[in-house]
Order: sequence, then C-alpha cells, then structure tokens
Amino acid sequence: MLKFKGLLHSLTITFVLLFSTNSSAMEKEYMLKAGFLYNFARFGQWPVQLNENEYFTICSPDKSFIYAANVALKNRKIKHSPLQSLHVVLNEVSLEPCNILFITSDTITDWQKSQLTSYHNIMIVGESAEFIKSGGHIRFFLSSGKIRFEIDPLKLKDAGITMSSKVLRLARVVNR
Repeated sequence: MLKFKGLLHSLTITFVLLFSTNSSAMEKEYMLKAGFLYNFARFGQWPVQLNENEYFTICSPDKSFIYAANVALKNRKIKHSPLQSLHVVLNEVSLEPCNILFITSDTITDWQKSQLTSYHNIMIVGESAEFIKSGGHIRFFLSSGKIRFEIDPLKLKDAGITMSSKVLRLARVVNR
C-alpha cells in the first residue's frame, strides 16, 4: 500500500511537470509569434494611418495567445501609436478595432465557421496547414525546428495592406 501511494505521488508529480513544461513551451512559441506580428505591423502599410492617440491592435480569439502577446509586446509602439493585444469574439463588431487578427490552431475551426467576409484593413495570420487556402494572408510553419512564415501578397493587397519587400524576402511567397 505504501509503495502504491509513493508510485501514485510520483506519477502525479511527473504529469504536473510534463504539462507545465508543455504550457511553458507553448507560451514561448506564442511570444515568438507575437514578435513576428509586431514586425509585420512595423513593415506593413495599411491605407488608413493611425494618429498618436489611436491604438494599433493585434487581436485573437485565443486568450493564451493574448496573454503571451501582452507580456512580449508590453510598451511597444507601431509608428508612434501604442500597441495593444485584444481578445475578440469572431464577429464583425468585435473585429472593428483590429489591425491584425491571429488565428491559432485551437481557434481555426471557430474562424472557419464564422464565415466572415469583411476583412478589409485587417491582416489575417494563422498557423494551420491549409490557412492561406482558407483565406488567410500569412501562415507560420516550422522548418528545421524554427518558426518560418509564408505570405500571399495578393490576398494582402485585396485587404488593402502592402508588405515591405524586406519581409517578403524572408518569407516563402505563395500565390492563390
């Protein structure tokens, strides 16, 4: 009986450590992706320029990503405008303040079901395999253990956004 309790205690500790390590890895990955989104914001051009009192807003329906983005991007600015990360519901009213929308693999199904069509002036970034074919603009993927990205510049242009050639040189460019 004593051995069983010891084994049960050891298994409980192992599971807690396993899941906390996995959670920490996901948080670090989200922080890196938030950094990429920050740079996409710096090197992208939206048709409507913000003034210094308006926020540049990165949105996501994933609360875990928003938490990581708030930590990683604290006190950052985009062209003199303060940067904010905002948790949103996938509807047109909720997306109004968004400049970038990040769809995680946990929220891709909700995004596909939302069938929103009005993404003018919103850069749509995701991480699922078929994301660009599903209407997204930029997709993160792993290559040799590193985060890389692909861009469909024509879809970005349709949304009224252009991306700097500096970023396009770093990306895998795809066309519809």
